[in-house]
Order: sequence, then structure tokens, then C-alpha cells
Amino acid sequence: MTVPTPPLDIALLRAEIEKLRAEVQTFKELAARAQADLQNARARMGKEAEEMRVFAAELLIRQLLPTIDSLRRACRHLPADLQSHEWVKGVLSTEQEFLRQLKSIGCESIDAMGKSVDPLQHEVLLTVPGEEGEVIEVIEDGYLFHGKVLRPAKVKVGQGV
Repeated sequence: MTVPTPPLDIALLRAEIEKLRAEVQTFKELAARAQADLQNARARMGKEAEEMRVFAAELLIRQLLPTIDSLRRACRHLPADLQSHEWVKGVLSTEQEFLRQLKSIGCESIDAMGKSVDPLQHEVLLTVPGEEGEVIEVIEDGYLFHGKVLRPAKVKVGQGV
């Protein structure tokens, strides 16, 4: 004995197919949103990691600034009779390499001599006779890190007399 098959209702099947297509479309949209969220999260995490590296480097450089100042001062005030000594040349070369390495990671000294005073980059300690508003002498170098002022240059400025 064979079991009779019920007649196929084409309209019912089409409705079921449309329902399934709608579900598939919903799942595709959910998958696309999840993929976009994942990409955004990766980009955000990458940006945050880079910001953390820059922040850590900035902290380290801030701690090194007094040592850098001392080394640069010592090299600038080198007695003339020692300038040709090989050991001193090595120390001067090391100083220059150190400054090049700092520059390669985005840290550089502020070029202040002869420039107009910029309150964001210069801290005026004294005014002296000279061209008004012009930096006459740099007392302590200032530094930028990726364009941000780590420490303003301490300067003497002309008072216009």
C-alpha cells in the first residue's frame, strides 16, 4: 500500500522560500556588520597601541632631557686644547649620533636663536638690549616630540633698545 502524497501548495512553498531568503539577507547583513565592527576594533586597537608607544617614548625622553642638556653643555664648553684628542672626538661623535637617533624617533631641539618669540615654544627668562621680540640667546634648549613641545626653550629676548 502506498501512502498518498499531499498535493503541493506552490503558493505556500514560494512564501517559505521568500521567508528563507529574508533570513539569509538578515544573516548576511549581520555578518557584514560584525566584519566592519571587527575591522574598526582592530584599527582602534592599532591606534591605541601606537599612542601608548608614543606616550612611553615621550616619558622616557622627558626623563632624559636633563642628561641630554648636560652632555650638550659639556660638549659646547670643551677646552680648545682637548678638541683634537681622539677620545674627545669619539665623545663628540657619540653626542651627534645620540641627537640623530632622537631626531629619527621624532625628537628635536627647538631652533630659537634669532627667531621671533613664540610663547608656545619659548620661555622668556630675561630681556636684554637688542632687536625687540627676537631671541638673543638660548639659555636652555627646548625640545619638540612629533611637533609637540616637550619643553620650551629658555631664552633671552631683545627689548628693543
